[in-house]
Amino acid sequence: MKAYLGYLSDGADNVVGALRAVTAAPGASVVHCAAGKDRTGVVCALALSVAGVQREAVVADYAQTAERIEGVVAKLAARPTYAEDMTRRDVASHTPRAETMRRVLDLLDERHGGPLGWLDAHGFGPDEQAVLRRKLTED
Repeated sequence: MKAYLGYLSDGADNVVGALRAVTAAPGASVVHCAAGKDRTGVVCALALSVAGVQREAVVADYAQTAERIEGVVAKLAARPTYAEDMTRRDVASHTPRAETMRRVLDLLDERHGGPLGWLDAHGFGPDEQAVLRRKLTED
């Protein structure tokens, strides 16, 4: 969870940049990182929150990656860039857990009034949020 909070503090510009890219892209977008669970999970949780998705559905979406984590870890372990990190820890340590995202969202509530408050505080305000919400719910 520390890494996720780091994305939101030290990497805030990157998180907001990813949401701006989704907002500005014509049509559908693909959001991904190496394993598609950590940075991707944070960005998607924020996007889903903007779209008005219920908290438990956001958490469930994040946790669903666990169904495919063995294959993801195996694929990354075969790549020199990720091999050491993937093989020095067991698969369970890479597995996303619902309670991790739930806690991140709880901390956003406590510190920023929720995901939308965090976004507003980091320059992705109500106008941009409205554009993203429309894109995710009406297109």
